Amino acid sequence: MTSRSSQDADRDRAARAARVSRVRRGYLLVSGLDYFADMLLTVTSVLLLQSLGMGSGAVFALIAAVWIVEGVSEIPTGVLADLLGRRVSVAISFVLRAVGYSALFFSGSVYVAAAGVLLAALGGTFASGALEAWAVDETGAGDPRGLDRLFAQGKIAENAGLVLGTLTGAALGTLDLALPQIVAGVSCALAAVLSLRLMTGQGRRPSPERPREAFAPQEARTSREAFVPRLRESFGEVMAGTRLTLRGDKVLIALIVATALLWLFRGIPGVQWTVVYEGLVGGDLLVLGAMRSVGSLLEIPLLGWTLSLQKRRASARRTVIVTASTVGALALGCAAAVREPAVSIVCYVCFSTAFGLCMPGVRAAMNERIESGHRATVLSVASLFNSLFTGGGLILTGLAVGDLGSAAVAWPLAAVGFGVAGLWVASLAVRQGAVPPTGPPRPPTSTTPEPTTTRGPSATGPQEVPAP
Repeated sequence: MTSRSSQDADRDRAARAARVSRVRRGYLLVSGLDYFADMLLTVTSVLLLQSLGMGSGAVFALIAAVWIVEGVSEIPTGVLADLLGRRVSVAISFVLRAVGYSALFFSGSVYVAAAGVLLAALGGTFASGALEAWAVDETGAGDPRGLDRLFAQGKIAENAGLVLGTLTGAALGTLDLALPQIVAGVSCALAAVLSLRLMTGQGRRPSPERPREAFAPQEARTSREAFVPRLRESFGEVMAGTRLTLRGDKVLIALIVATALLWLFRGIPGVQWTVVYEGLVGGDLLVLGAMRSVGSLLEIPLLGWTLSLQKRRASARRTVIVTASTVGALALGCAAAVREPAVSIVCYVCFSTAFGLCMPGVRAAMNERIESGHRATVLSVASLFNSLFTGGGLILTGLAVGDLGSAAVAWPLAAVGFGVAGLWVASLAVRQGAVPPTGPPRPPTSTTPEPTTTRGPSATGPQEVPAP
């Protein structure tokens, strides 16, 4: 009897391990596809906007609008994701982005271009947290080292997609600045189909009182008809969750704000870099693509090294963030100050790499402090902070920067802010169990015993800079 029970336990562990492995592979592949499609535009986007007649202030304002649209859209799209499921939500995201990017290719109007950018931004909100929340819930959030591994490997997959997308988009851009748009649209359409096949698992988790079998098709149709009441309820829960988070876990809310600042100061030079360096490289888009890709390529072995370091030392997460943010701040300041083009480019690459090294630890630290049942709601709050901080900051920057190709004003200020925000994040991103947390380990985010869980975005924010 004991032997049979032991064999059953072994089979259960093997089945669990196999399922986690499938989920992890699906998460990594969909993440890579997501970045590949978006990063096809990273070299050509701002240049295309300029060619359509947009000035410096208009470019900053449009990209700020992207962040704000994503922020205010998170709650309603989160309710839809809760009703439809995370897998369907990710597929919808790719479909909307496919339409938005394709519209840019077929238009020569600045207004159609702006509409396409905003539609793609809206599409991004359907996937920004659904993919991460699905992966964390399906693989389990109880092991901090497992989270470190998940997000480090996820960053490697994202970087692989980023490099391939950036270089492909740059090569296409040498033929026509609008060509990467249609390729991005086709890639998103294909990714929508693949995500439905790759995102396997248990799906939406029913409440303990209502087993999975209780969700009949007729009930699902009825729940979809109740979108407005669910939306109203969800807004109330997010507001209640925000208040309780502020009162219940001061470390978590400080981490949310610090991460939002980190994304803001990353976003400012991210708007300008193609214009700043286009003249320095003689307008060669392939060189710009290679420049943007080098940092991501460097991140892959560095992330592997930081992952092995974190396996040995619980405090290594904070050490990595402190080192990366300090080096990144110094590198961005040097990129703005030096006159030698090659040195400036190397410095900017170091800054971009440093930011990428910070994010896995930040994302793991945030997810550790969130209860599984409320994860999506709190991540919605985090993304709202990201969007509002970055959108508002970019609008102010656009007013202060007269020439989109000048880094003299914005980049030194962004360097100081990036360094300070990174040190603040590092002081908060201590692995649970290494040091006793200053707030409750499992902060409540809802006043109701069975909250409606909305799908929220990850704390990563938009990839690079949202642009057509």
